[in-house]
Amino acid sequence: MFKQFREKYYPNKKIAESSIVDAPNIIETGDTMVDATFEDHKVISNVAIRYDMPESEGRELRPGHKLTFVIPEGFKGRIVRDVVLRHRKADKYCKDIGPNRHDPHGAYSLVELYDEEIHDWIGWRDPKGYDPIKFAEPRSSNDPEHEVLHDWIATVGIVRPKFVRITNMGVNPDYSVSQIHGIEVDFFPETGEVKYEERIYCSGTSFIDLEIGKVLPTYGGGSSTEGIYRNAIVLNKFSEPLYETNSNPGNGAEISGSGSLQIDLKNGELAQVEIAVGDTEHLKTISPKTGRKTRLGYAKLWMGIQRANSKNIEWFVRGANVPPQGVIAGSPFLEKSHVEDGDKLIIESRDDTSYLMGWRIAYKQ
Repeated sequence: MFKQFREKYYPNKKIAESSIVDAPNIIETGDTMVDATFEDHKVISNVAIRYDMPESEGRELRPGHKLTFVIPEGFKGRIVRDVVLRHRKADKYCKDIGPNRHDPHGAYSLVELYDEEIHDWIGWRDPKGYDPIKFAEPRSSNDPEHEVLHDWIATVGIVRPKFVRITNMGVNPDYSVSQIHGIEVDFFPETGEVKYEERIYCSGTSFIDLEIGKVLPTYGGGSSTEGIYRNAIVLNKFSEPLYETNSNPGNGAEISGSGSLQIDLKNGELAQVEIAVGDTEHLKTISPKTGRKTRLGYAKLWMGIQRANSKNIEWFVRGANVPPQGVIAGSPFLEKSHVEDGDKLIIESRDDTSYLMGWRIAYKQ
């Protein structure tokens, strides 16, 4: 499958031949290119697990080599939503990088899931058609890049993983080396185990509903509407939009200033929050940069719980890139997932304007 995946999506991309392995099961076949297999993990929320490398510098991964991760029993059979890869390239492997930051000896990470139902590896696909093999940027050990491989169910389909695999797809044996700091796997809540509270502002917006077989979200604004998010809640507004937006977020919610939305939380255990959002600005004239009446935004979304007793905010989504249209999901740490009457969900847009099309909160039953 790996070779077919490479040939179909990257016919012109040079990849180390040693990385092409058709073994159907990494554990049982004893793949010699697997450097290590990790079972130790941390359950960080009701819907997410994380694997951290023991080395402060990250685990070194050379071209063609792999790291594998075993999904624990409590999460096997659950459907994957997102995977977050933490990786970078160390200074000692940065050679011949020009002033334009081009790296001729790039280290690239391919993330795949081993699906129990089809007994095969499945690689992530970018919904915009960009390269799903992620470039490891030169960074310091305390600042690895967080690559969010989002919307697996929308781009690949339903995947119920048994293992996760990271492969270095670089070429140069001496300099195409990456440092893997860890990986996080986010799942959908189990059907029937959560109760949802939902509010839609932009007509045409909807969330995935696995219980009725709806596996794709829809959006009432974004690229297809040239940055028009009609009736959206505008966060961190710098100027008046050229269309009608919404200043009333509904009962139990309020806009604080211009930068955040506050939503009253109910007593219980908060499992997951989903935000349908975009940050493309609609213009009066065609932009020479986009060729459309749009300016691409650079907003970052933050989500957290403000405790009633202290007013402190416990952020569980920090600086997530806002797309032209998409769903950003997050969950509080397991030990901080209990909320009480008076606690509030805080949604903030920073760096640029965001247009909030709807939200959905899942409480664990």
